[in-house]
Amino acid sequence: MGQGNKNSYRFEAEFIRILSIFETDFIAMAYRKRMNEIMENAQAAFDTASAAEAVDVVLRMAAGLGASDAHIDPRGDGVAIRYRIDGELELAGIMPRRLHEEAIARLKILSGARTDIHAIPQDGRFAVELSGEPYNIRVSFMPTYRGENAVVRLLPARAKAQDSFASLGFTPDQVSILDAALSAPNGLILVTGPTGSGKTTTLRVCLGLKAREPLAIMTLEDPVEYEVPGVRHVHIRHAHGVTFASGLRSALRQDPDVIMIGEIRDNETAKVVAHTALTGHLVMSTLHTTSAIEAIVRLSDMGLERYLLASTLRLVVSQRLVRKICGECGGGKSDRNLAPDTCRICRGVGFRGRSVISEILVVGPGLRELIGAGASPVVIEAAAKADGFRPMKEDAEEKVDWGVTTNEEIRAALYS
Repeated sequence: MGQGNKNSYRFEAEFIRILSIFETDFIAMAYRKRMNEIMENAQAAFDTASAAEAVDVVLRMAAGLGASDAHIDPRGDGVAIRYRIDGELELAGIMPRRLHEEAIARLKILSGARTDIHAIPQDGRFAVELSGEPYNIRVSFMPTYRGENAVVRLLPARAKAQDSFASLGFTPDQVSILDAALSAPNGLILVTGPTGSGKTTTLRVCLGLKAREPLAIMTLEDPVEYEVPGVRHVHIRHAHGVTFASGLRSALRQDPDVIMIGEIRDNETAKVVAHTALTGHLVMSTLHTTSAIEAIVRLSDMGLERYLLASTLRLVVSQRLVRKICGECGGGKSDRNLAPDTCRICRGVGFRGRSVISEILVVGPGLRELIGAGASPVVIEAAAKADGFRPMKEDAEEKVDWGVTTNEEIRAALYS
């Protein structure tokens, strides 16, 4: 049996198990009876369901499996339904081509996109309850040679009670460093890494912690992904002339104590962010860099003066995400000798959940002097190590030694 068929069979079996234990108010009783009938087999559900029912199947299955995204990919032989779970795409089944256009139209209606436009990309969003939990759904539509492709992102509307730096995978020493930086009244905190490295989630925890204090907190995001109680979220709208830089200037007139900027993308935003941090505000943002030291270089390349960077930068977190070894079956290596193919938690994958691997650069007096003097990255890194800076590779090796993840996961995260 091919790998694709194995994955499909595994998802079908999981689908039946999930639907046997989940109670939901997502649909009325009469409709639930029909849904239960078609959900006895995942592939059979796609073969016999209406387009509206198929969309509900896709959404409920995604929530039950803990997927971050559902991909609806039109192909020559049908429409592939794939889920991204712990960062990996896995095939769930093939939806008949006859359902494709109606299913896309259904998603467009739900998300507020235009059903009469097919030749250009569109985005939409809606809220729904799945498996008893509220979700914010973002949908991206893209025309392809085989028809419109849709990617559905599932964002839990409620932050989990256990969300904390420790739950993300930061070590106790790192948590202490992060807490200390967040306790400062002003300065710039950066979280860096490639797309999909968990930067937004880390910032969400930062916001959640600051929201417990009597502070005025604002965010400027494109788009808004997670809503944190007590925080004013602003959606950047480039079509209406609202950019990160212009939005931040307006936000400063709202008397904020803490501001989160979704991303520093250009020289204008970098300068406004630095001046905001310099004038008594705590500012948090992200950058796409591969290391903490590189963030200094990137901001300098954007035209931010070194003296301004030295005066405002307080902390840089650079991070990646790696899959965690399943705690139930140990990836097939636990003392219980449970074969991963039989594991009810990881579905035979051997991994469940993800952990951060990271490095944290604390900008103290010594580093401020070097940054302001224009020192090279090599000199800055050497001085940082002398002050206790641990490169990400050391944090990764430690998590392998602790049995959190594997060397293969570390290599994929750091060197691919």
